[in-house]
Amino acid sequence: MPLSAYAKDNFIAPDMSSFTTAKIKDMAKTSAEREHWLYNYILNSLLRVEIDERLRQTLFNFLRRTQFAFREYALAREQTATYLKRASNAAPSYFIAIGRWETVLSHTWQAYELLVGTEKRALFEPNDGSALQRLNLLYNRSKHVKTAINAGQLAPGSTLAVWLANEGLRAVDGQLTFDEIARILEELAVWSDAVQDPLTMGEKILARYPEAAASPARPT
Repeated sequence: MPLSAYAKDNFIAPDMSSFTTAKIKDMAKTSAEREHWLYNYILNSLLRVEIDERLRQTLFNFLRRTQFAFREYALAREQTATYLKRASNAAPSYFIAIGRWETVLSHTWQAYELLVGTEKRALFEPNDGSALQRLNLLYNRSKHVKTAINAGQLAPGSTLAVWLANEGLRAVDGQLTFDEIARILEELAVWSDAVQDPLTMGEKILARYPEAAASPARPT
């Protein structure tokens, strides 16, 4: 049975009835190695260079998170398109789509945490409005939904802490556009292309980011 706009907006997700379009970049060609980052890293770590064990573990999990962030992004993009194409905009398709996007948020944020973990530096300043600050906000809203409920951080009458809008993902106190998500993943791809070979990682990172005095991690 098709749901009314009131039912959608108040019992499923805020503004669900007005979610009618989404321009989501295809990231399939971002990197030729995106499906092989982790395996390349394993081979290079085994055969080409020896690095500190904790560093090796950190970089392994960074690549694992990034690789899965890209896979989930592709699935989220596909499922969002499926939902929008359906005449009734069936609620089950919406749930699958937002679930995929929540997984994108999780893998992406955790990848960044691992990337800077060896430097012990902050990814953003409190409430600085940067894309990474808002990524963290939406990630935490999704992960700690009970805390968000208890703190009144869900929209009145709604059931979701993070929802879909025409421009991207939203929460009551922040949003991240689809274009911003794509740019964040593109940056992770640059690092992943470098990290997959620890022997040449530092040189590749400095070539792309000359302002970086050091990479987040260097081989010993």
